[in-house]
Amino acid sequence: MKTTDTVDEWWNQYDECGNIVGKQQRRDRVPAGRYHFVVNAFIFNQDGAVLLQQRSLSKLNHPGAWDCSAGGSALRGESALTAIKREIEEELALSSLVDLNWRDEFRGSDWVEEWFAFRGDFKLSAVKRQVAEVAQIALFSPQRAVDKLHQQGIANTSMQLQKVLNWLTQ
Repeated sequence: MKTTDTVDEWWNQYDECGNIVGKQQRRDRVPAGRYHFVVNAFIFNQDGAVLLQQRSLSKLNHPGAWDCSAGGSALRGESALTAIKREIEEELALSSLVDLNWRDEFRGSDWVEEWFAFRGDFKLSAVKRQVAEVAQIALFSPQRAVDKLHQQGIANTSMQLQKVLNWLTQ
């Protein structure tokens, strides 16, 4: 299958305590007991709407699914915050966002996700999606976004959005 994912990028490998224990390329299987690091973010606009993306049909994982605003694997040597800012810039060409200082973590079978939330003053027409990786983008009311992700998204993503929405309304 032809993919838009960069299979020769380098990742750190981590143990279950979060210590770097090796490196690998994306194309290689993550060894048992090791993890790679993934970053994801929800971006809210000035009106409180949430930006979601639909993944390209040529993505290796979850092609065509609705997903968070931006995300991807941290590259070797990147901190989580550096990685998510890079992913947001690559996928959406957004750079003037305010970090809402919300964090959450999710552990999968061979990956660990670090979740973020940002707010920005932008119009959808000003967002420039990375055509090769992002099929489309849309703004949704928070509840509509949760519903969309629950129905047509990746399993954990709607739960993560609900967590950040609960945090925002505390």
